[in-house]
This record gives sequence, structure tokens and C-alpha cells, in this order.
Amino acid sequence: MLKILDLFAGAGGLSLGFVQTGKFQIIAAAENNLHAQTTYLRNHGDVHMIQNVVGCNFAKLNADLGGFDVVIGGPPCQGFSNANRQKNTIVCMNNSLVKEYFRAVREIRPMAFVMENVSMLQSGIHRFYDTSDDHDEIERLGIELRDDVIVLSKQEIKEIDILPIVQDRAQLESAILPEKLYTAMHLLYKSRGTKKRLTNYIAKNDISIVNQIESYLSNVRFTDYIQFSADLLRKIQDGLARSQDISFFSEQLASLMNYQKALKAAQEIYSNKIVCSFAYKAGTHHTIAHVRSYSVIDYINAVLGDDYKQKGAAVNARWYGVPQERWRYIIIGVRADIIGERDICLPKEPDVIPFVTVGEAISDLQNCDVSYSRDAQGAVIPESDTPISDYARSLRYDGLLFNHITTETTPEALQRFKALKEGENFHKLPKNLVESYEKPERTQKTIYLRLDSNKYSGTVVNVRKSMWIHPKLDRAITVREAARLQSFPDSFVFEGTKDAQYQQVGNAVPPLMAKVIAEKVLEYIPHD
Repeated sequence: MLKILDLFAGAGGLSLGFVQTGKFQIIAAAENNLHAQTTYLRNHGDVHMIQNVVGCNFAKLNADLGGFDVVIGGPPCQGFSNANRQKNTIVCMNNSLVKEYFRAVREIRPMAFVMENVSMLQSGIHRFYDTSDDHDEIERLGIELRDDVIVLSKQEIKEIDILPIVQDRAQLESAILPEKLYTAMHLLYKSRGTKKRLTNYIAKNDISIVNQIESYLSNVRFTDYIQFSADLLRKIQDGLARSQDISFFSEQLASLMNYQKALKAAQEIYSNKIVCSFAYKAGTHHTIAHVRSYSVIDYINAVLGDDYKQKGAAVNARWYGVPQERWRYIIIGVRADIIGERDICLPKEPDVIPFVTVGEAISDLQNCDVSYSRDAQGAVIPESDTPISDYARSLRYDGLLFNHITTETTPEALQRFKALKEGENFHKLPKNLVESYEKPERTQKTIYLRLDSNKYSGTVVNVRKSMWIHPKLDRAITVREAARLQSFPDSFVFEGTKDAQYQQVGNAVPPLMAKVIAEKVLEYIPHD
């Protein structure tokens, strides 16, 4: 059996696909989410669990556990993902975990490695910033750096000269509001678009906000750059005291948040040790930081050097019988002394793609009792009213069905469920059912999606948050149904809170897809 180390293992979908080949054994895994850890250990048995890859001595781990033949894993992808385009921070520290993954490869020197991430990782627009910690290594590796700009203030700040403040870290830190007060101001600012939401927020928090402002103003040591925030806060405090109408202080609130967000962006640049110089954008009062960056793929190629031959490509889980459209970027690397002159070929789109529908995946569970508690005992699956598909039969087993749990439906949500036909989403709802949304036209098409039983699904994420609806029943789909769409067998049990279970399913690599990747790896390394 080939020995595996799975990094950023999650619930263990990638591991499961490798195990299903009958050729691999999981020896160790790294996962810092406690719920996912519990799920992983329940389903994969006696595995050495690493709490954190950062700081892990992989060379020692390799020696202590008798060596690893293959390293697999999917470093968290939030920093590279389309789903993260609204993220407020400049740097997602998850990006640095890609570097930790390849540090493990370098220290262990396995026969092969597999890295899984979102398909966007192949794009040159996803980049690392040059930092003082990594600068010498980047120069040594000869990685090309590109001049880039980070915009700190989206709106011009003309009322105060912000440049000297961001250039002096001590001044910068003292000018930033305490986190609790900043959060209150930020939530107040976010609530301004919907009068109902704003009124509710102020009604619950106005005394607390006023008290926080008073406490800050009573204790802060005033300077010019702090006085600017203080003057705005006093006007906001006065406006809250007089009325819940935000028009009394909306201009001051917008100015405060623009200023504070710019300061916090500069703080983040310092915290991440990004090499930069601050300036005003030519002819404006937009504060910017001149930085340098390099592509993730260039980094991977450089850090592996001639030790590994590697190749990456976007792969779709649907090609291999998974009933969903799910693109991932897969890199397979094989040690140069093992692969020799051979080339690596990634799994390709077959001439005939298996067409597995949502109905084929979950309709046999339609008559099974659903629970709303994460502590629910396993359910007995009753006889199906319709023929059971080959796909569903491949996932069923002789035992109780666990994780057939879902979210209790509010009266408002139930109205929306009932208004939608198969394949329809939020944007097909009548206006009277979307009035509570601030900007319904900007709502994603995956929200309030009633699945179509005759089609495959879109990419499974945390379907509880997206409120995916059963094709035939007026309820959200269950954890188990989402797991079926991901090709997890019913014998695989998810642990943790209800939301944690949904999240684990959404984050996972579909085992059917992982098995195809594992079989491809076997083509390049020696095994019995």
C-alpha cells in the first residue's frame, strides 16, 4: 500500500477517492477545523492528525511515520476564489498556505504529489505580494516581479492629509478606532441602505453605540489625525441622540468609514510585511500603495525546480459521473528520477460523459424521514416509489442513513419555496417575496435555487446558506442529499454542527473525482 499524507484534508473526500482505489493507505492528515477533524477520524480510522501545517517539521514527521510515498491536499482557496470577490481584506492569509504545502513537498520528497484548488489558480491574475519575509527567496529563485498598485481609499479623502499618517506606522495604529467601535460603525454603515434594517439595528444598539463613542472620546489622546475621526464621531453621536433618521449623520458616517478603511488597509500592508511605498494617485486624493507581485504558478514552478516534473489542468467532476458541474484545478507532480522522460497527462474530458441527474442522485431518499436536529439518530430508508438509479445504488449501504438533516423553514422562506418551479431561483420570485432584500437584482442566481431533477446541479457549496430547495419537496435539501451530489457514499458520516456538516460537504473534493486522479497518479509511480 502506498502511504499518503493529506494536507488541508477537510472531511476527507480527496483521501476517500485515493483509498477507494485499493492501492493507497492514509497515514497522516492535517486539518485544523475541529468538526472536520472529527469527521475525518470517524471515517478514516487510525490516522495521525496534524493540528496545523504552519511550523510543522515535515522532515521529522516523515521519518517518525516511516516515510510518505505521496502527498495530497487542497490548500484553502478563499484568497483565489470568485466567491471571495467581496472580501474586504487585501491579503487572504490562506494564500500563504500554498507555500506551506510546497514546503512539505520539499521536506518529504515524496514520489508524487497532488494539489487541488479552484480552477482560477491557473490564471496569472492570482498573485502573491512581495514581502520582506520572502523577498530574498523570491530573488534567489529568479521569480519575475510585477509592479502593482493597492488602492487604500475608494473615495478621495480631501479633508485630511492621510499620506503622512499611513507612512508612520505608530501614527497609523493610534488613528485606527478600537475594534469594537469600528465594528459598530461598520455595521451601522452597512445597514444604511434599507430603512427597516437600519431602524432595527439602531433600536437594538443606539445606546451601546453612543456609550462606545463617549468612552472613546473620553479616553483618547487627541492629535490632528485623531481629531478628524473624533469630530465625525461627535456628529454621529449627536445624530443618534436626536433621531433614528440616518440623514442626520450619513455624510459623516461615510467619511468616517472611508478614512478608517484606508487606515486599516495600510495596517494590513504593514502586518503582512508587504514591501511598498505609499503615495497619492496622480492628480487625486486617492491613497495608494505601490507594491510588487508574482504569480502563484510561477512560484510553484520555481520552488519545485528540476526535482519534480509537474503539470496542472482544470478538471470537471461531471466528466466522471458526479451529478454536478464542479471545476477544480489539479496539479500532479512526480519526482524527476521516477518519471524520467515520460510526460504527465492530467485526466481529460471523456468522449462520452456520464449524464447523472439530481433525481438519480437523491430521489430514492424522498420518502425517508427528515430531521432538523444534528443529534438525530440514523434513519431507516423506506422503499422507493421509483426505480433506484445505478448511481444511487453505488452509494447506498445496508445500515441506517445519517445526516439526513436540514434547516427548519420559516414561513417567509416556505412562501418562496412554493413559488418556485424546478430549475428556478430567487430571480423568478414575485416582488412581494423579495422586499426584504436591499438589492434583489444583485442576488446570486444560486440563492433559493430549486434543483431540477432532470439535470445535474451546479457546484455544491454550503447549500444551507444558499437555500437550495429539493426538486419535489418544499424544503431545503439535506446534508445527506448534498453529500450524494458530491458522490459521498451513505456510509460516510459527517460530524459537528448542522452548518459545519453542510460546510464540510461543500468544501470537499468529490470522491469519484478524487479516485480518477488517484488512478492517474498510479500510472506514474511504482506499486504492487
